Amino acid sequence: MIVKRWIAGIILGTALASGGGIAAHAETAKVCAAPSALTRAGFPLPRLARSLEKKTPTTILVVNSATNVKKIAKPGAEKDATPRSFPSYIEETLRARYPDGGVVVTTHNQPRATAESILADLPAALAQTKPALMIWQTGTYDTILGADTSAFSDAVNTGIGYAHQAGADVIVVSPQYSPRTAFAFDVAPYNIALRWAARSSGVPFFDRYSVMRFWENEGIFDFDSARPSPSLFEDVHRCIGRLLVGMIVDGVEMRTLGSR
Repeated sequence: MIVKRWIAGIILGTALASGGGIAAHAETAKVCAAPSALTRAGFPLPRLARSLEKKTPTTILVVNSATNVKKIAKPGAEKDATPRSFPSYIEETLRARYPDGGVVVTTHNQPRATAESILADLPAALAQTKPALMIWQTGTYDTILGADTSAFSDAVNTGIGYAHQAGADVIVVSPQYSPRTAFAFDVAPYNIALRWAARSSGVPFFDRYSVMRFWENEGIFDFDSARPSPSLFEDVHRCIGRLLVGMIVDGVEMRTLGSR
């Protein structure tokens, strides 16, 4: 049990900080690529597209994010020492791309929550924030607990249904990849379940696990180094944010008249 908690803590809290990477931010832009099969939206985001077209404030809700959104610093402001996570990069980039209405990214954090346990609070979170898009990170704790994959898939489909009923599009995001924990927990069945749940509900699936494993295999980031780069967390989150923005824009531009 102690070992299990220790490994779980690594996944949930420090997986990205467990290895070295390319430190220079100027270089990061060059290595944020991933196979297009992992980054295409595949399905439109009509609710988000309509919100952006109205040029009124648009909210994006990130569910089960491990790190809060860091506020974007004003020019000349003192730099915050807190590492930035991918929601802040999404907010920053989308605000620049769609400046008229304004994009706000907020988070609903439930550490160590399964997809099923998230469902109890999800309708209230959706009602409170009224997002046009929900980005749902899920599967990590289900993997740790060895949850039934069928029940997991059903819970994901139910959560997607809640979001659609609340007027929000959805992007499903798979767990992180870490070579230090991959031997202990088999993420593959849950990734497959997520992919099929997303497909059956007609929503984009961002396979973060496969993207990060691709980076590891290609030597773009080293998640298993004994001497991690101080900038690894931000470098990886910057890349994830860039790829998610690409998927979001792809989904917005895929919308056709009369869709949903």
